[in-house]
Amino acid sequence: MKNTQYTTNRPGGFIITDAAINFCSFPEGAKILDLGCGSGATVDYVKQNYGFDVYGLDKNLESRNAHNNLINASAEEIPFPAESMDGVIMECSLSVMEDQDSVLKECDRVLKADGFLIISDMYARGEPAHLKGKLGCIDTKENLINILENNGFTLEFLEDFSNHLQTMWGQMIFEKGAESFYADLGVCAETLKSVKCGYCLIIARKKDVL
Repeated sequence: MKNTQYTTNRPGGFIITDAAINFCSFPEGAKILDLGCGSGATVDYVKQNYGFDVYGLDKNLESRNAHNNLINASAEEIPFPAESMDGVIMECSLSVMEDQDSVLKECDRVLKADGFLIISDMYARGEPAHLKGKLGCIDTKENLINILENNGFTLEFLEDFSNHLQTMWGQMIFEKGAESFYADLGVCAETLKSVKCGYCLIIARKKDVL
C-alpha cells in the first residue's frame, strides 16, 4: 500500500506521478532527479513508495529543507555528472523555468542513454502566453513537443489531465472567491480565458545517438 502522507499543491497530486513512474518501469534502485522540487514532497514520496535513489533540486529551496537529497541549485546548471540519472521529473516547473532550452539541454546531459524525462505541466488549449504571475510560460502541446525534440528528446507518451486542473481551480474559486483566485495567480480573467489552460503529462526519452 502506498504511503499517502505527503501533500502537493498541483493538479492530480501523486496520481500523475504514479502514472508516469508506472509507464517508465524504472529498474530497481533507479536514480531520479526532481527539478523544481519545492519542499521535496515528490522526492520523499517516490523514495518511500518506490525505493528509488531520489534527489530534488530547487534554486529557491529554503535552507531548513536542504539536506543530502535536496539541493539548492539552478536547473540550468545541474550539479550531477553526465549520464548519471535514470529519470528526470519536472512537475509544474518547466513552465516557470527562465531558460527552457538550457534546462532541457542539462536534462539531456545528466540522463543515461535510455533515460526518461517526465513533465507534468500546464499547456495552452487556446492562445499561448508568457504570463508574469505564478503560471509562467503557457505553450501549446505542439510547441512543447517541438521544444523537447529540438533539445535531444523523442516523445514517448502524452496524456491529458485537464480534468484535475479544473477540479483544483474550481475548489480554489469556491474557497477564496474569483477575485482572490485571479489575484493569487497574477493574471486577469480575460487573459486566462484566451489561454484556455489545460494540464498534461508528457514522457520523453533521449534520442539515440548514432
